[in-house]
Amino acid sequence: MKIVKLLLGVSVLLLGFVSCTGHEEGTVPDSARSVYYWKTVFKLDNAEMNFLKNRAVKKIYLRYFDVDYNEQGVPVPVGTLQFDSKIPQGIRVIPVVYIENHCLEKAGGLAEKIVKRVQAMSKANDIEADELQLDCDWTLRSRSVYFDLLSHVRKLLNEERNCRISATIRLHQLGQPAPPVDYGVLMCYNTGNLRDFQTENSILDIKDVRPFVRRYLEKYPLPLCAAYPVFSWKLLFENGQFRAILRDVDLSDSSRYRKISANRYIVLRSHSVPIPDPNSFGLMVRAGDEIKVDEVSARTIREVQSVLEGKRPLIDRQVILFSLNSINNNKFTPYEMDQIYSH
Repeated sequence: MKIVKLLLGVSVLLLGFVSCTGHEEGTVPDSARSVYYWKTVFKLDNAEMNFLKNRAVKKIYLRYFDVDYNEQGVPVPVGTLQFDSKIPQGIRVIPVVYIENHCLEKAGGLAEKIVKRVQAMSKANDIEADELQLDCDWTLRSRSVYFDLLSHVRKLLNEERNCRISATIRLHQLGQPAPPVDYGVLMCYNTGNLRDFQTENSILDIKDVRPFVRRYLEKYPLPLCAAYPVFSWKLLFENGQFRAILRDVDLSDSSRYRKISANRYIVLRSHSVPIPDPNSFGLMVRAGDEIKVDEVSARTIREVQSVLEGKRPLIDRQVILFSLNSINNNKFTPYEMDQIYSH
């Protein structure tokens, strides 16, 4: 009898533990090291292939396409991914679709179109996907429509096969009801206002993360993993006003730029710089403009990880880095990468 009572007591304790931590256990992904890939062409160079191999990455969250309005104001796929490389052997692919928030105003039939296109792209490229992730910066106004869309997508996926659905979660969305998905990926990047000249670091700043973690993270009713930034960007300002994110700019060219602080440069003479639009002659930067360089150290990421794990100990069971296509340009050492992955 004493043994029975002891076992019953242990069972009650276990049930209590599960009920308290179920939001963490739930359907959080396995512990595979993961990366995002966020370009319009999937083409892996030697450095990216070596990173996947040497860091033992087993999963790629692969952006398939965005959803945005066409000229007629109809939501359509844009920036569809083209495959110039095959998926490396042993790598699992999670298709990701980014939806512009304003497209939710005309979401009728969108779920079917997304699922059909994702399945067609996967089949055409020999990808066996058992999960789909949707990414949208939804708001209070668009929340109900977006959640309905997620539920519809989930139903369609389960009609075909038992597929999971996940969604990105921005820090400000932690204070809202959780979306109807199997798990969320907490986006620990783009935490500040890049358009504000006074923002210390718009990519990731612990001061921007702490208030949301303190108020919402522990009780957020959805299994979560986290994604961390390994990218940087150069922000162009004119008289303190944001103008553009610059690409392919060599700030070591002392004839054009002079460093004036740890992460700021002044333009010495006017010239044109490249921009993504192939039909453009480029962007004119003017003498006196300032360029602010935002980048994140491994130490900052580990600090954020510790803060998150203080409220959700299992949140870093799966770590995702954003993104693989930034690996060539960052300053992280292999040791630092391993520290982030195994934090």
